[in-house]
Amino acid sequence: MAIISIPSSIGGVTIPGSVTNGPLGMLFGKRGSNDSLQYPRDLGSATRGHSVRFEIFEIEPIGYQEGKETSFTSIGSGIVESGKKVYNTAMELAKNGNTNGMKPQDKVNISLNPNMSKKAVATIDLYMPETMAFQYQSSYNDISLKEAIQGAATELTKGLKVTSSIVQGVNSVIDSDIAKLTLKSQGLAINPMQQMVFQGIDFREYQLAFTFTPYSKQEAKTVEKIIKKFKAHAAPRITTGAAGMFFIPPSTFKIKFLFKGKENPNVNKVEDSVITSIDVNYAPNGWSTHSDGAPVQTTLTMNLKETVLIDRAKIEAGY
Repeated sequence: MAIISIPSSIGGVTIPGSVTNGPLGMLFGKRGSNDSLQYPRDLGSATRGHSVRFEIFEIEPIGYQEGKETSFTSIGSGIVESGKKVYNTAMELAKNGNTNGMKPQDKVNISLNPNMSKKAVATIDLYMPETMAFQYQSSYNDISLKEAIQGAATELTKGLKVTSSIVQGVNSVIDSDIAKLTLKSQGLAINPMQQMVFQGIDFREYQLAFTFTPYSKQEAKTVEKIIKKFKAHAAPRITTGAAGMFFIPPSTFKIKFLFKGKENPNVNKVEDSVITSIDVNYAPNGWSTHSDGAPVQTTLTMNLKETVLIDRAKIEAGY
């Protein structure tokens, strides 16, 4: 289906809200000049009540304007100002434990992203994919308590030459093959006393895959626009001027899983995400095209990663 513009009222009669608030709502002019695309043509119907909405936000860096030459001076001043705000925020946090009623994670976000500005540039509504898997990963390290004690003993005896030599000698004997063979002959082995130590959590990753089989030339053009939009916003921009030495990061995506036009509470919510890899296959079942050369079928697979860590509080809040 091509991009359309439908008024919210005709002859003074208002179109029902259930229509304008559904998956087609973004096509009714609510987002100003932002691009709005959807696939397939029957999205939002009784048989297509589930959908995925991608809201695309373009990053607007400090001291840079599209189409204008960027100098080292303008970018440098932006870096300095950012540094000042990060420093001031850090000092505010440290001063008497003052949080001003804000949550710790809010404070961290302010500190790390003092000038992060984003602009909504497009909305894409697609059908719910057949598979949708989220990966929750935690990092743990294996630590040997025996090795930790040996290392601590060595550190404590630094500067005490005689004692240090004795400790190192004992450590060498314990770790020697002779000691291990002797213990083996007695049916024993040194217990390394392994401990699992929690290191942190990783950013959550997930994959979304779609198959496009346009039914008409018009819908084929829409599919082409959708795929191009994802590819373009998964790529960075290079600043004009300043010898092109700066990247502007790719866009971020706010993704919502909808059911009958409303966010589905039975599926976890998703924080702002970035596309880490994108795969487009124009011939999933062999090369075949329409009379104008447009592929009969195209598959799009995207791997995404959230930009915010999902801790227990986030999960309990529905993420």
